Amino acid sequence: MSRVRLLPALIAVSIGALAFKGVDIYQAVAQAVDADADAGPKPETALTAGVGDHAVEPAPPATGGATPGLAPNAATCLPSLDYAAELGVTSQEILVLRSLSDRRKTLDDREVAVETREQAAAAAEQRLQDQIVDLKKVESQVQTLLTAMDAKRDERMTALVKTYEAMKPKDAARIFDGMEDQILIDLAKSMKPANLASVMSLMQSKRAEALTQMLANLVKPPAGLDGLPKTPT
Repeated sequence: MSRVRLLPALIAVSIGALAFKGVDIYQAVAQAVDADADAGPKPETALTAGVGDHAVEPAPPATGGATPGLAPNAATCLPSLDYAAELGVTSQEILVLRSLSDRRKTLDDREVAVETREQAAAAAEQRLQDQIVDLKKVESQVQTLLTAMDAKRDERMTALVKTYEAMKPKDAARIFDGMEDQILIDLAKSMKPANLASVMSLMQSKRAEALTQMLANLVKPPAGLDGLPKTPT
C-alpha cells in the first residue's frame, strides 16, 4: 500500500521540475534577444549580405514594360508584320494560294508516279518484243531442222521404194504381209503401180485388202469437210 501511494507523489514532483526548467529556458532566451537588440545590427558578411529585414533590393532596370527578371524576346522587340497587307492580298486569298500549292505538289507527285509506271511498262514491252524475236529465231531454226529431217526421210523412203521395186514380187509380198501399216502405206503410195500390183497379187488376201483400204483413204477429204457447201458448177 505504501508503494502505490508513492507513485502519484513522484509524478507530481517530476511535473514541477519540468515547469521550473521551462521557466529558466524562457528567461535565458529573452535575455539573449535583449542583448542582440542593445548591441545593434551585426556587420554583414558574404553569406548574410542582402538578407534581413533591413535589406533593400535594387530596383530592376527598365525593360520597356517587359516582365522583370525575364529577357526580352524577338516578339517583344520586333514589330509584328502583316504579310497579307505587304503583298496586297487578303488572308483568305493566301489560304487559297496555299491550297493551290499543295494541290500542285500532289499533281506533280502523281505525274512522276505515272511517268515511272509508263517507263516500267515500256521496259517490259521491250523485253517482251526481245523475247518474241528470240522465239521467232528458235522457231525458224526448228523449222529448218524439220525440213531437213523431212528431206532426209523422203530420201531414205525413195531409196527403200527403189529397193522393193527391184526385189522379186514374191519376196516383197512376204515382207509386206508382216510390215506395220504406216510404213507399208508410205512405201506402197510411192511405188510404181505396175510393181505394186505384182507384189499385192502375191500378198495374203486380208493383208492386200487392208492395204487397198488404206490407199483408198488417202484420197478421201479430211474429217469435217463433208458438211461444207459444194462449189456451184
